[in-house]
Amino acid sequence: MKVMFAASALLLAACGQADRQAEPSPGNFVPPVTQAPAPISGQRQVTPLTAYVGHYPSDAVDGVSFFDRTEVSGLLIDDVPEEKLRRAIVGREATTVPIFALGQKVAAHGCEAHNCADRNWTVVVSPDGNRDQGTVCWHDADAMGDRSRWTTRAGTEMRAGDCPQA
Repeated sequence: MKVMFAASALLLAACGQADRQAEPSPGNFVPPVTQAPAPISGQRQVTPLTAYVGHYPSDAVDGVSFFDRTEVSGLLIDDVPEEKLRRAIVGREATTVPIFALGQKVAAHGCEAHNCADRNWTVVVSPDGNRDQGTVCWHDADAMGDRSRWTTRAGTEMRAGDCPQA
């Protein structure tokens, strides 16, 4: 009886080990490379970017949210080299304010939840969606002090202060 019990225990333990070994290890996962967005053939965005003013970035205007617009997502890929920062900007964990007009452009401001004074960003786009006219501001007080990084397709510069907000 003791032998059967011991054999059963060994079989159960071995089954559990086999199941654990068959599971994929999260350390082996390689995320896909971020690719620039491309509109679907024949599907042209007719809603102007100015229509988003007064809406939160996650609000859909005519079925498409601000960061899902080809022009905006392309700007983020062009101007924000850090994948983690891009995910923070478009993520739902961020604290955001309604999109606002910044001069002749459209801007979306957000920040890290419960840390808005020290980690914030603003994505500024031209109303016509021209990515050469777009800018992304990133402020991280720990790394930058009282300055912010402003990035365009032409380059990056540091400016005094936080990123603009409404």
